[in-house]
Amino acid sequence: MWMSRGMNFAFTAAVSAEEYIKLLEEMIDLKVQQVAELHLKPNPEVARLLEQKRVTDRRRLEHIREQLLRGLIG
Repeated sequence: MWMSRGMNFAFTAAVSAEEYIKLLEEMIDLKVQQVAELHLKPNPEVARLLEQKRVTDRRRLEHIREQLLRGLIG
């Protein structure tokens, strides 16, 4: 829940402050990997694996966003 005064967040039981930080770290890690993978010139086999990874990472990022929103909205 967003508090009207200042930049205070009240986290619900669904997402503790520690879990929130872990989710943010995971999201940042996935995003850094995505940027690094853009600069690769993989062979066809590796390209196929990277495409599968991108699909999985995209789903995980969506799941992380949902969890973070649930924690902020309460």
